[in-house]
Amino acid sequence: MSGTPRRAVQAQFGRQASWYTVSSVHRDSRELAELLRLGAPGPDATVLDVATGTGFTALAFAPNCRRVIGVDVTLQMIREARRLAADRRVSNLVFCLGDAEALPFHADTFDIVTCRKAAHHFSNLPRALAEMTRVVKRGGKVVLDDTCAPEPPALGALMNEWERRRDPSHVANHPPSRLRAMLEDSGLRMGAESLTRVPLEFGDWVRRSGIPLADAEALRESFLRAAPDAYSAFRISPQGDELHFAWDGIVLLGVKR
Repeated sequence: MSGTPRRAVQAQFGRQASWYTVSSVHRDSRELAELLRLGAPGPDATVLDVATGTGFTALAFAPNCRRVIGVDVTLQMIREARRLAADRRVSNLVFCLGDAEALPFHADTFDIVTCRKAAHHFSNLPRALAEMTRVVKRGGKVVLDDTCAPEPPALGALMNEWERRRDPSHVANHPPSRLRAMLEDSGLRMGAESLTRVPLEFGDWVRRSGIPLADAEALRESFLRAAPDAYSAFRISPQGDELHFAWDGIVLLGVKR
């Protein structure tokens, strides 16, 4: 990740790290169970969790394998993850600083590499996927989980516009077809996939990003004024003072050729 995008991510997530520790979206046990199902770690497996954030994915894998390393570019996130691991007395889990686009590990090191709810922040996602493929062993698994844009370009552009207005470190959500193609181009064979849904409440969504109140209100109005196809695609539902919506998500399993 080049200097400017890296600084944007570090500034955004360093400021908001404590919110992610309590985020119901990031703690979602059903989604974590799906990553475990596709990753299928054995007791001797070594796992790398890329862009680990506050460590929920790494913590979910730790009881099921020999060792987990969580890597993230933001020190405050690493500190939160270490605190959670200490609170849960997890001993086979290490967190360290590192860039997803230049992973500080030798090739063919890990049995499983995971990356959850982070790919849309990578300035060069193909490079990050190439790095994940490099460090996983031949026949090993890369499990990528992220929100994804609708296939129609106009709806994808609208989703990304809203995300960038909320969070300046957002780069791009991609449609499932593009994500599949990028995984295969990185040297992975598509193994399986699972479509998910990420329900969101607008107030919580903007609170986690720290967006100024005036900007949040303008963004809310943009949701409310959206066209019918956007209401349908993003399941926009005003409910009194609350505004609910949902992004599509996908979990993709790639196997190193």
